[in-house]
Amino acid sequence: MTTSRWVVLAVALAASGCEDPPPPIDPAAHSADVEAWREWRHTDLMQPDGWLSLVGLYWLEPGRNTFGADPRNKIVFPPENTPASIGQFVLDNDMVSMTVRSNLGVQVDGKPALWYMMSAPSLSESPVATMGSLQWHVIKRQERFAIRLKDSLSVTRTRFDRIEMFDLNAGWRFAATFDRYDPPKTIKVPNILGTVSDEPSPGAVVFKVGRKKYRLDVTQERDNPNYFIAFGNQTNGFETYGGGRFVWVDVEDKDGRVVPPSPGKAPPHRDLEPKPPLGRDRPPFDFQTVFP
Repeated sequence: MTTSRWVVLAVALAASGCEDPPPPIDPAAHSADVEAWREWRHTDLMQPDGWLSLVGLYWLEPGRNTFGADPRNKIVFPPENTPASIGQFVLDNDMVSMTVRSNLGVQVDGKPALWYMMSAPSLSESPVATMGSLQWHVIKRQERFAIRLKDSLSVTRTRFDRIEMFDLNAGWRFAATFDRYDPPKTIKVPNILGTVSDEPSPGAVVFKVGRKKYRLDVTQERDNPNYFIAFGNQTNGFETYGGGRFVWVDVEDKDGRVVPPSPGKAPPHRDLEPKPPLGRDRPPFDFQTVFP
C-alpha cells in the first residue's frame, strides 16, 4: 500500500536545544501547501516520461547485447509495443554504443539514427532513444551500465488513479537540533542492488518523541545543496514502502534553522535507491505518520 503523510521538521543548531517547540504555522496555509505538493507530485508521475512509465532496467554485459521482444535476445523488452529485434548495444570498457535496424524509426534526441554513442566519458549525460511509445537511455551506477526503458503507454501509467494518502497530523511536527560532525564521518548506505557505499555525513538531525531521543544521519548529494535523509521504521514493507523513506532538509540559515523544502517520500522507482544507513535501529513508533 502506498501511503503518505507530511511533517515540518524544524532543525536548529545544538545550542538552541531540541526542547524548544517548533515555530507556529497556519494550519490552513500548511494544508494548502501539502495539497499543492500532492497535486504537483501526481502531475509529475503522470508525465509521458515520468516514473510511472518505467517498464524495465537491464544491466549490460561486456560486448554485444542484442535487444528486442524476442526471448532469444540478451535484453528482452516487454512484448507490448516492441518488435522482436531492435538492434544491439555494445559495452566496450566505459563506452556504450547502439546499432538499430533501419526500418523501425528509432530516433536519438529527436533525430533518425542507425548507430549512436549512448554513453562515453566525454558525454555529460546519455542521449535518449525513442521508438513509438518507448524511450530508453543508458545509466551508470558505480562501475556498471544499464538500459532504463520507459513506455508512455504502460498499464501502470495509463491506469493510474491516485496516491493513497494519510491525513495530516500536526502532532508529528518537531523542533530539533543539528549535530554537526567535525570532521564529517562516513556512514555505510546499502542499496537495492545489494551493494554498500560509503557516504560522507556532515551531521545528524536530533529530536525527541516523548522522552526518547532519536537521530537521523544526513548526507549531501553532489547535485543538491540540501541535506538528504534516508530512514526507515517497523512499518516498512507492511503499511509503507519497503525500502524506507527519503526527505530533504534545507541547510541551516544564519540562525541555524532548517525545514524540509518538500515532503519526504518513497520513490516510485529507483534502480540504485539508498536504504536507511547500516548500524541504526529502526524507531519503534509509527514513523509513517512523521514523513510522507
